[in-house]
Amino acid sequence: MYFKDLTDFPENYGYLNARLRAHFSDFLGREDYRRLAGKSLEGIEVFLLETRYGKSFRKGLVEQPLSAHRRIEMALGETAADSLSHARKMAMGEPEDLLMVILSSADLHNGRLLLRFFFTGAIYDGNPLWHGYGTLPVSFFRKLWSSHSISHVIDRCLAFPHPLSRPLGKACSELRKGVALPASERVLLTGILAYLNVILDRHRSKDSGIVRDFLGRSIDIWNMNTWSRVISGSISKEKAAGLYIEKGSYLSIEKLNASAYPNQLLRSTPWEEILARSPSRSVAMIVSRATKLFWLWQISLRRRDPLGIGVAIGYCAHQLVEWQNLNALVVGIDMGLGVDSIMDKMIIPG
Repeated sequence: MYFKDLTDFPENYGYLNARLRAHFSDFLGREDYRRLAGKSLEGIEVFLLETRYGKSFRKGLVEQPLSAHRRIEMALGETAADSLSHARKMAMGEPEDLLMVILSSADLHNGRLLLRFFFTGAIYDGNPLWHGYGTLPVSFFRKLWSSHSISHVIDRCLAFPHPLSRPLGKACSELRKGVALPASERVLLTGILAYLNVILDRHRSKDSGIVRDFLGRSIDIWNMNTWSRVISGSISKEKAAGLYIEKGSYLSIEKLNASAYPNQLLRSTPWEEILARSPSRSVAMIVSRATKLFWLWQISLRRRDPLGIGVAIGYCAHQLVEWQNLNALVVGIDMGLGVDSIMDKMIIPG
């Protein structure tokens, strides 16, 4: 089930990309968001019922009594997961491998939810909203969530028949030893990256190179977050040394250690665009701005090559950004924020 050999399947970029391009018109634009930001939660519910989110929203209405906010949240998550999983199922050969790498963000997200749950020891009624488009099934994470102890989680991870469960088991083992949460999350991330790089090593193409850059930029953002904590005085340089991850695309460990300000760190890299939008000595918003820039870069790849992986990367990013935007919109409406305040939280593709 989890170890399908893809070597006998031809790549199908032409078919896959044609199918995905047909759905780009489904995504919301700036004026759609602005119009929705002026509605009530009830107005958002009516909107969902009349769009591609309607099926999941009606399912939530029928299956369980939930608040309007929770119904909306679940409909958004389920629709996004279905759309991304469908895209992955359409891919064959190299595109399927590369999409698995791209969508591994779900496995990382779900694993971090579990680590934080067991780290805090919080009591939570029910399950969180899992990201259901990764390689490891949601049913696996639900079983781990219901485990009586972190030792039980480790045993289940070791017994599960997929290599991606091993990094989570190892991260939980570190957490059980008393290792801090960021260090345990690093164990999870580096384990996932090692597995994904094995997959990428099967392919030596321009498209696998784009996906390597995708992973490298993800590492850059992780390292920026650690660096910003050093600069703000939250952690020491010595502690950060154990949290940085090698093989970022543009920010070497040496540059991270030698930089005291954002302009020193980001100059002459694709991240330099952040500097034009913030004071050169400010680190408070660097990670959020880098994350936004990363999303916009992914979406822009849809136009790079009509027969390359960029179309799929752009599609996946656009779907995830819309999910994020709509969640932010619902929270803003629930808090009584004005339209402009809500729009400021949006990531709007150009």
